Amino acid sequence: MKKDKQTIKCDVFDCRHCEINDECCSLKEIKISNCSNEEQKESTMCDSYDKR
Repeated sequence: MKKDKQTIKCDVFDCRHCEINDECCSLKEIKISNCSNEEQKESTMCDSYDKR
């Protein structure tokens, strides 16, 4: 079950969807993609990442 409103924490400050003051994503939902072949938490990035 999806929540009506959720907070997506983000510290990728060069993404245009990141609200720097709140450290939150401004999008209502995101898709997470693997950035490399490594299966580590740190190797994931939002699929909607768009540099400022």
